[in-house]
Amino acid sequence: MTSPGNLILFVTDNHTRNFLGVAGHSHVRTPNLDSLAKRGVHFKNAYAATTLCCPARAAIATGLYPHQTGFWDNATMYDGSVKTWHHHLRDAQVSVTAIGKLHYRSVEDDNGFTEEIHTMHVVGGVGSPLTLLRATEDGVPSRAGHKAIYGNSGPGQTDYQIYDRQITERAIDWLRGNADNPEPWALIVSYPSPHPPFRADQEFWDLYPPEDMPLPSTWDVPNRYDHPAMAYLAWMNQLPEGMDETFMRNAYAGYCALITQTDAEIGKVIDMADELGLTDTTRLAYTSDHGEAIGAHGVLGKANLYEHSAGVPLILAGPGLPRGKTVSDCVSHVDLFPTILDLFDVPNKSGEILPGCSLLKVIGGQQVLRPGFSEYHAMGSVNSSFLIRQDNWKLIYHVDLRNQLFDLASDPDEANDLLAGGGTHPKEAELTALLRKQVNPEELNARSKADQLARIEELGGYEAVRNAGSIAASPIPGTEVRLEKI
Repeated sequence: MTSPGNLILFVTDNHTRNFLGVAGHSHVRTPNLDSLAKRGVHFKNAYAATTLCCPARAAIATGLYPHQTGFWDNATMYDGSVKTWHHHLRDAQVSVTAIGKLHYRSVEDDNGFTEEIHTMHVVGGVGSPLTLLRATEDGVPSRAGHKAIYGNSGPGQTDYQIYDRQITERAIDWLRGNADNPEPWALIVSYPSPHPPFRADQEFWDLYPPEDMPLPSTWDVPNRYDHPAMAYLAWMNQLPEGMDETFMRNAYAGYCALITQTDAEIGKVIDMADELGLTDTTRLAYTSDHGEAIGAHGVLGKANLYEHSAGVPLILAGPGLPRGKTVSDCVSHVDLFPTILDLFDVPNKSGEILPGCSLLKVIGGQQVLRPGFSEYHAMGSVNSSFLIRQDNWKLIYHVDLRNQLFDLASDPDEANDLLAGGGTHPKEAELTALLRKQVNPEELNARSKADQLARIEELGGYEAVRNAGSIAASPIPGTEVRLEKI
């Protein structure tokens, strides 16, 4: 336990684990997050609970995996029905404020906050119904909008960068108004960037000439779609038809530039906290909801369980925590719930048995090593898939499709699937057995699809959902949604 204080939790959207200076990326610049890591603890093997926005954010809030809550996708999002760490803190008389992107169902739900300021939730309390078609025989139809927003990379800005600045301004105003509050508080500052489109101010774009970008080793290899799950994901997002090198270099440069610009926004809030004298009483944490492939394995976005999509940055700093420490243990989004309760010395009174553990125990070496785990049950998937990692061996288990196995020690880019082409390996059975101690993959595949089919009926049936259109990027508060018709 540590003595109660304050907490600022920064959350971004779409920031993959290794696109940090402190993580050793060769090009991307993240001076503020690097500085935060030097002030605290960097978890180099953190995983998202799942690789899609709404269910990942639900897991951060509830400390539970999608298979435990039924928040499977971007059309079955957090709705206030499960207690969050926000509820627990608020019940313990700790003020909890959220600013920015939450992507829950609605501000009208009791999301556990004392106050929500300029928050973004899903469109109309419904989200993206098209994603539910994953549960049907035809699946989610091919859509052009996904690839198009990656093609819109370059200098400039979109609504998301406007929203980023608004979030920073409101966070700074909130800190100024609450710096002298003698009671402990928690503040979530949540940015929509670096979600595509990858538009950044000219000063940040100029840092990353497209011709200098170190494209992923697997972006154009001939066998990048040799697994049926990846072939379907690429088909759904219309990627095999032409993701040429110029396109990729611009998108990669834009991603790096937007990460650096988002880092600058976070830096403004940290600087204000320091200026207001909050350093000695306030912990700072950073993570992202999921990663981004940015061309690796021939895909863009997430919706898969490779490291680039399931791996997320995670940093924790502040009073009572070590400085400049790196932790290699596999940790997860679901660990944030018990960690935050631990930071505030607030017990979990819900009676729910949580799958995560306090990161303070991990930092202190009091927690035995746990396997890395993540799951996926949403758009872009033929069937459910699961990630299980022990040491540097990683299995991606695909229900009713062949599995994938990687040795991350010798193959960090996951370019060599040891089960490809009918290959066998004794680690497959070992990791499958470890996975089955945690979940029943086939049962969860059936249950997630049953829930999604039921939701389709609630929304008017198959044709109504298919004709609802696709949302490539959720609108910021005060703007209208742009739908892509399928």
